Amino acid sequence: MEDLPLSTRLELHALWVRTFGQEGVRLDLMGQTAQGIHFRDANLVGAKLTDADLRHADLAGANFTGADLSTADLRGAQLQGADFSAASLRQTKFRGAKLDKANLERAHLRFSDLRDTSLVEVNLEGADLMGADLRGVNMSHALLRGAVLSGADLRDTILTGTDFRYADLRGASLEGASVDGDTNFLDAKVDADYFKYVDATLIRRDHRPTALQTK
Repeated sequence: MEDLPLSTRLELHALWVRTFGQEGVRLDLMGQTAQGIHFRDANLVGAKLTDADLRHADLAGANFTGADLSTADLRGAQLQGADFSAASLRQTKFRGAKLDKANLERAHLRFSDLRDTSLVEVNLEGADLMGADLRGVNMSHALLRGAVLSGADLRDTILTGTDFRYADLRGASLEGASVDGDTNFLDAKVDADYFKYVDATLIRRDHRPTALQTK
């Protein structure tokens, strides 16, 4: 299968998805190099991409639902509007990637490197970002309701209009993070010692963590 062109392998994978595995062949790029590929809107549902090198790939609009991209390298990739819902992205490298308006609902992103990525209007509802490195990320107007961010590094992030309702931010570093009146931490779990680095005066009182609304 590795001798076939990637375009053919993607067609066989799409057939595998459509026929629920009865026909075609599941895409397996585990540990393989596919730098700079251009397959926008590709069907990668359930694909095996563990440890794959996809640096600078253009996969905007691709469907990675349920795919395994653990430890994959997606640095500098174009992933705007891609669907990573319920995908495994543990320790995945995203540094410098563009993920605006992507869907990462319920994705597993523990200890992933998301430094300097663009996550504008991304859906991370219910995602697991424990220990993730999000330094310098633009997360404006992102949805993180119910997300797990315990121990994550959010220093110098842009959080204007970001929705953290019911999220777990205990132990998350927030020094230098930018917030505004529309940033919403209502019912989020936070540590007061870490939240002190956030300029709460910029946040509407009814958007502050419930435990800190009286302070």
